[in-house]
Amino acid sequence: MKPLKPADLERQTRLDPAVRFVLLTGPDEATMGAVAAHLVGLAGPEAERLDLASPQLSQDAALLAAEAASMSLFSPARVIRLEIAGSGDDCLSAVEALLAADTAINPVIATGASVSARSKLVKLVEGAAGAVAAICYQPDRRALVGIAMDAAQDQGLRLSNADAQLLVDLVSGDQALMRREIEKIALYLDAAPDRQRQVTAADIAALGAATHEEDVSACINVALGGKVRDLPDMLAKAAAIGVAEIRIIRALGIRAMQLARLRAEVDAGAHPATVVSARSSGVFWKERDAVTAQLHIWDSLRVTRLMTRLLDCERALKSSGTAGAVLFRKLMTDIAHQAARAR
Repeated sequence: MKPLKPADLERQTRLDPAVRFVLLTGPDEATMGAVAAHLVGLAGPEAERLDLASPQLSQDAALLAAEAASMSLFSPARVIRLEIAGSGDDCLSAVEALLAADTAINPVIATGASVSARSKLVKLVEGAAGAVAAICYQPDRRALVGIAMDAAQDQGLRLSNADAQLLVDLVSGDQALMRREIEKIALYLDAAPDRQRQVTAADIAALGAATHEEDVSACINVALGGKVRDLPDMLAKAAAIGVAEIRIIRALGIRAMQLARLRAEVDAGAHPATVVSARSSGVFWKERDAVTAQLHIWDSLRVTRLMTRLLDCERALKSSGTAGAVLFRKLMTDIAHQAARAR
């Protein structure tokens, strides 16, 4: 089926019974999560929700089709929420079985930030009559301002264009964080759809919307940019203001996936600056210069190795009894040194 835009899915008022499988991919996880939540909500407040992860399907390729054909014992409707890890190859056979099954009464809403537009899973979905795919790219600054104003209106807030721009900049373009800040402002001002309240710049400042996102971005750009001398001070500053190590590692993982996707276009002959400046790049405008420089440094092989080490470090940070903090600092130092040598 022809690919849809995320906005097309958000405008739906009911789930299409002819669509068995909805796949949401792309670098904008905030939009992905919002669209998935909307679609799950269309199943109704009393619907039973079943959560699955793609590694489960690699062990049992028939599981997804079986669950999609099973009626709920306790609810009038049932919806399946699938989280896809990696490229989606581990659930390819399961999705094929679902689309080939004689019966499927429960829709599957799947999300996978690492599933590329060229993956076998996306090609399968796009070629199937009972499935749709939508790629969620990060909106540009102008679109984010509009999203902020719409989200504020839904909460009973009147947010001017100038203050919406302020909020977007303060959260460094993080749409999920921006929505949480708007909810916090609505609570602070006792706003509701029937109690409209005007938001001011002072209200935004009072609730501390200026988060540590810029500090996280700075750590990422110092490491991936090979700025070895700046790294110790940057890490010390992040620790002093309470930025968790795992938060930096996860942010690095997101950037690494972004670099891998953009690097594929560079390897195909495109110039890094052209790739990054394209609207489809998903790169926030503040980060374009840094990401362009990083594309010159990090080739596909280096990015692949980096992603492996980031996953190992995250596991260590989440496990008790490990030297996670030491491994984190070593990894950050290794990344900076490797980038410095490749510049």
